[in-house]
Amino acid sequence: MSEQQESEIQEETEAGKDTFFSDAPIPVQEVQKKGMSKNIKGLIAAVAALLVVGCALTIVILTNQNEEHTSSIDVSSLANEFLDDEEKSILINPEKAEDVKEVQIANADQFTVCLQSEATEETKAVYTIKGYEDMILDTGLLSTLVNNGSELSALQLIEENAENLDKYGLENPAARVKLSYQDGNDFSFSVGNVSPMDSSQNYCEANGNVYLVKSSLMANYQKSAIEFVSKTILEKPADDNYPIVESLRIERENLDYDIYMEYAYDVAEDTSVGGTAATHAMKEPVFSYLNVEKSADVTNGMFGLTAVEISKIRPTEEDLSAAGMDAPFCTVTMCCDDGNQYILHFGNQYTTQNGTEAYYTYLEGTNMLYGVALTRAVWTTVQPGDITSANIFGTNVWNIATLDVSGNGQELHFVGEGDRDTYTVTKNGEPCDKERFRLLYKFFLYIYGEELYIDAQIPQKDPDAEVHLTTQDGKDDYTIAFYKLTDLNSVITVNGTPTYKIRTSCIDTIWHNIEIFDDPEQEFTMTWQ
Repeated sequence: MSEQQESEIQEETEAGKDTFFSDAPIPVQEVQKKGMSKNIKGLIAAVAALLVVGCALTIVILTNQNEEHTSSIDVSSLANEFLDDEEKSILINPEKAEDVKEVQIANADQFTVCLQSEATEETKAVYTIKGYEDMILDTGLLSTLVNNGSELSALQLIEENAENLDKYGLENPAARVKLSYQDGNDFSFSVGNVSPMDSSQNYCEANGNVYLVKSSLMANYQKSAIEFVSKTILEKPADDNYPIVESLRIERENLDYDIYMEYAYDVAEDTSVGGTAATHAMKEPVFSYLNVEKSADVTNGMFGLTAVEISKIRPTEEDLSAAGMDAPFCTVTMCCDDGNQYILHFGNQYTTQNGTEAYYTYLEGTNMLYGVALTRAVWTTVQPGDITSANIFGTNVWNIATLDVSGNGQELHFVGEGDRDTYTVTKNGEPCDKERFRLLYKFFLYIYGEELYIDAQIPQKDPDAEVHLTTQDGKDDYTIAFYKLTDLNSVITVNGTPTYKIRTSCIDTIWHNIEIFDDPEQEFTMTWQ
């Protein structure tokens, strides 16, 4: 007997008598005879209660000897009440789930669940739906069709050899089910109405008898085959097998540019940032590091993405065209380090039957058209500023090979080598205090863009301040330049591409810190606000 059935038999809840139909027969009580029955246990409890009540009654009588009348207590009635409270569980199908060969279901739909591969010492048996072998099925949901009808117990027998099934909703039942087992035995039952006395119980017919069973066991037999198709569009890999998303490109009708991100190996391997930097950087429309909390759903959210519904299985070209896939509103292309590429299309918006606003969604290479809720389709609304961290510099100071800083007619040329413990640095060819160098670079790490500056022009002049940086590992080689637009606003470029606006006071602070570098008595200014 399965743990599920044992749990059901052990539950001590009262099934009660269903008296909704005046002509329904009095329920027949049946009890399994295995070890000490529940009635015997209940009787023992009742006798114990009887002793307690008897003692209490004696005390009451003794303390009220002078009264003419005393209240009487029907002890036998009390014992019977204890017995009636005991749930009577009736096993109506002794066959075990591990022996199921096939499940035939007829409801509004009609389909057959069949054994695809038998259980081994390492794996459980795998089932599929005939005609759906090419689909990814929800195996957990599908397994309930095998498990719930096996070792099925009823809460109560309502009527033996029932003639009028209509009053239970069993003349035209919500579902007819037939389980076939390896030993050649079959078990058939029908699912009727929910009990009007208890919504957690369903009428069920088996072998001509009408029972009450738990509604939770009957619910999935009333689903259509398509409801067992997995709504997970792309499975989320196990942590030990999770690929690196090397790049992600978002193309969208309402943007004049693509949003393109790449995996930043140097940032991912740099533990000095304390977990605050994302492992991806935006390369288009501007260069920017990403905010780790805000960008994760965009860079990695395709894994584990779940639809609100299956819109169409095996969609035709006409189906895809009608859903807007000829010219999708949004296309997301994800490339991983395991060589896999995934292309996800979002087509027309529509409203599902349950009122959810969704996009028709199609993953290339699959045979499914999904409906994804607008709230889950993050790529259809994301803007560059939503996911960027606004940090301009992200390189670990101890990885810097060269750092050239210029502005206001002054220039500093630093050359470094070594790691955190052995790092040495020179300034303009002379030995330099590495702590002083670290503090200057710390100021550059504090610089952040205050407003994205996309598709804008930069002044046709030399920059007002410039920083060129290369790394010892050869992965970074970039130039950050600052141009004054007005006395209040300036623009930052990365390798010549405008990225952010910033207050002009930042340029003034760069000039000041260059000027005082050789004076260790003066502290660097770390903010320009």
